[in-house]
Amino acid sequence: MRSQLYPLDAKRIIVTVISDLVTDYRVHKTCQTLHENGYQVLLLGTKRPGSLNLKDRDYQTVRLRMWFTGSLFFYAEYNLRLFFRLLISPAGIYLGNDLDVMPATLLVARLKGRPVIYDSHEYFLGMTGMAQKPLRRSIWKFIEKRVFSNLKYLYTVSESIRDQYGQEYQKKMSVVRNLPLLHPKTAALTPEECKWIEKIDREIPQNKKLLILQGAGINESRGAEELVAATRFLNASEFHLLIIGGGDVFEKLREMVVQHQLDKNITLIDKMPFAVLGHFTRKAHLGFSIDKPSVENHKYSLPNKLFEYLFAGVPVLASRLIEQERIINQYDVGSFIDDHQPEHMALKIKEIFADPCLLNRWKENTWRVREELNWEKESKIVLDIFKQVEMDSVN
Repeated sequence: MRSQLYPLDAKRIIVTVISDLVTDYRVHKTCQTLHENGYQVLLLGTKRPGSLNLKDRDYQTVRLRMWFTGSLFFYAEYNLRLFFRLLISPAGIYLGNDLDVMPATLLVARLKGRPVIYDSHEYFLGMTGMAQKPLRRSIWKFIEKRVFSNLKYLYTVSESIRDQYGQEYQKKMSVVRNLPLLHPKTAALTPEECKWIEKIDREIPQNKKLLILQGAGINESRGAEELVAATRFLNASEFHLLIIGGGDVFEKLREMVVQHQLDKNITLIDKMPFAVLGHFTRKAHLGFSIDKPSVENHKYSLPNKLFEYLFAGVPVLASRLIEQERIINQYDVGSFIDDHQPEHMALKIKEIFADPCLLNRWKENTWRVREELNWEKESKIVLDIFKQVEMDSVN
């Protein structure tokens, strides 16, 4: 009966995510890859009061306008809205990104008898603050158990997260790292984006060593507060720190800049679209990926910003997370902090720039990362998963 009511069209894909789509580059790359390989893609996300405008894409996008902006009410509202949208939208395959979209995605897929693919961007229950919220953690654990017990097609962003989930649920997951495109399509910047770049370029000091920390989720345990404090031990006439993004501690960083009179040391900029962000990343001399390994999700992660720096030709100073330490050591593209003390971080920065030959070697080695670790190669794993789903659906 279900197959007669909902004839399977495996080429019609609905992708669900809880972000506002603008800065979610992993999801965009996945949707673009599917579109370019003959799939009809609908991407569903959210639109919040502070969301940036979304440029037209080759595939269809819909952002559901939200009333709530945080807490469990936000997740509940989105899944309710998502449920009804999915009910009226035909699809052959669903792709759910992260646990927070899976209640609605999995329920509708089961009602319609459709396969679901799960892309876990995080070790969800190991995220910052989850251990301090036992009720919230128990709710998400209940949902996670249902997801892993009901799904066959799963993949995640790093080997460490795959292995952790494998131990917990005895399920096989593929690994699809969030690698940048080697040859991205370069769409013309909008007049608004051009003005944005010109304005910020005027704010950033010239002829200084530019340090950069970027990320849409600069939250607790990301090391941002310590990095801001570290600039107090750097010569403002020689170094300048650029922080681009958003997150829970962003306002705290602004307060620190004012409190310690660091406006000559630091420029803080809100999150921005991919093309604009890339312009500023390429200007930097050293990038930071200093998430604290004390949080399980960070410990197992392979941060997006690591590859965004390296693809821009920017060496990195990083914390010793399992996955990023492996990449940095393998390709010799940066160094590590031993702790998050501001004085120590400032000392490491000075040591790096005191050895221009070392810095140039790291910079040259970033090109090997581009050639060997890129989305053009990694996306083949995604396509293989979708082809397997199609074959299984026919059989």
